[in-house]
Amino acid sequence: MGDRAFRSAWRHLERRLNRYVDEIIRVTEIPAPPFGEAERARYVASRLREVGLTSVDIDGASNVVARWPAEAAPALAPVVISAHLDTVFPAGTPIRVRRLGNRLYAPGIGDNASSVACLLMLAEALAATGFSPRLPVIWLFNTGEEGLGNLRGMRHFLDTLPRPPAAVLVVDGGLGMISYRGIGSRRLRAVFSGPGGHSWKDFGRPSAIHGAGRAVTRLCGLRMPARPRTTWNVGRIQGGTTVNTVAARCELEIDLRSEDGAALRELEQAVRRELRAAAREEGLEVTLEVIGDRPQGCLPPDHDLVCLLRAAMGACGVPVHDLAASTDANLPLSRGIPAVTFGIRQGDGAHTLDEYIDRSGLDRGLRLALLALLACVRWAEEALPPPCGRN
Repeated sequence: MGDRAFRSAWRHLERRLNRYVDEIIRVTEIPAPPFGEAERARYVASRLREVGLTSVDIDGASNVVARWPAEAAPALAPVVISAHLDTVFPAGTPIRVRRLGNRLYAPGIGDNASSVACLLMLAEALAATGFSPRLPVIWLFNTGEEGLGNLRGMRHFLDTLPRPPAAVLVVDGGLGMISYRGIGSRRLRAVFSGPGGHSWKDFGRPSAIHGAGRAVTRLCGLRMPARPRTTWNVGRIQGGTTVNTVAARCELEIDLRSEDGAALRELEQAVRRELRAAAREEGLEVTLEVIGDRPQGCLPPDHDLVCLLRAAMGACGVPVHDLAASTDANLPLSRGIPAVTFGIRQGDGAHTLDEYIDRSGLDRGLRLALLALLACVRWAEEALPPPCGRN
């Protein structure tokens, strides 16, 4: 299956590289803000059906789930290849792809429209060339990877799958990036509240904004370990009503991350202590809410799945950049499911309005994704018993 399937599918793709660019542009220009991925999901589902996949569904989390071949034995653990549908940009953000030389500019074009288009091209090529694996291959276009999505798409998919996958490949990131170490994260919302008042008449009354400021100052005094790498960030502050009002409410959103689960738990305990201490010192109330939870997980560097991804990159002439990252792979890794995230695009400016990809690297990224998927399927098939009539 391996070499013949690759050669046939790559011949199909190589003749359609311009269509790949067109597909990236089409996907990019369909808005997919956080919690608003439905329009892009409908487009992806329709494209999958157009290229010949017959088992295509949109599930309760607005994920697009396509199974190939449709008749593959459901009792066998599938290989999953995924790309997240959502972008970080809010609804109403103008999205129009601009061409400048080899570069294509648009918010979300790299993260993650190019990966979505890549998976659509793989599905077309493998369906057109008669790809017939012994186990199911699932194309997953999932929601909720960005922002406060809390990996809801991947979470729902894994929770409702009849049996755990044999492996999960997550396509996300720059060309050459490989991550099998999922950075755990916890996200907290801290709401400081007090009586409020007038800035002149009630001067000296507890201010929720002052309390939040004291909290940030206290957090700045925390000492972070260099190993395992552990970080915190106050990413958002909101509060107050007017310049001459003692604020009755102020909220902070705080991102906590670590490569180690125990270190992350220790950091969260320390942050909670500092937030409560700041509220006490200012005479305020504080409520704490968990608004995001990405569990930590990892594979050993010599795991078969990691090795085959490295080999695929070498075969495609792609330098390997080994990174710890926070991606959709965190969830399967945390559940003991082999998972690797790898990137297929060249570009820069992710999460900014000036984001771009470089067309000159698209063929290598597409070739890498095809080779990685087929190698992963072959690896998973080797664990199956021989077909009837063979020994």
